[in-house]
Amino acid sequence: MQYNIAQLLKEPMGATRSFRVEEGPAIDLPAVASLSGDVRVLRTHQGVLVNASLEINTALTCSRCVDDFRRTSTLHIEEEFIPIIDLHTGRRVDPAEEEEEELRIDEEHLLDLTEVTRQYAISDQPMKPLCRADCLGLCLECGANLNQSACGCYSPPIDPRWGALAGLIDARQE
Repeated sequence: MQYNIAQLLKEPMGATRSFRVEEGPAIDLPAVASLSGDVRVLRTHQGVLVNASLEINTALTCSRCVDDFRRTSTLHIEEEFIPIIDLHTGRRVDPAEEEEEELRIDEEHLLDLTEVTRQYAISDQPMKPLCRADCLGLCLECGANLNQSACGCYSPPIDPRWGALAGLIDARQE
């Protein structure tokens, strides 16, 4: 996801460019199966402001049943990128101490959104991914996926005070 923005850097503040992103599985982002969306680049007094709305399809593993599944979400990216080389003078611009390296435009005036998109995609992933909200997970005894079938090897002890109601449940299942 690299864009040559040398011409945009020559234009006055407020100039814009728009790009369409369509990336397949070849993109260098872990777990991202596909990526698509729109990128808008706005010339600022120091560099360019990137506003992007990207839909990502991510391959994840469920934290309960350990099945692989796909999750689609939208990333909203807004970052300012500063050039390393001043386009008018050709001199190297010293970065401010708080500037991050991935928010720099390289010597060839290429805007690379790969690392920023990777960071946004990682922060978008859930801490405990679930294939669905009511995922039953795995059986504690035999490891069977309870979403696919009941295993019958584990039945919790029934409180004797509820014994009469337990009989109703057993009668209903027959």
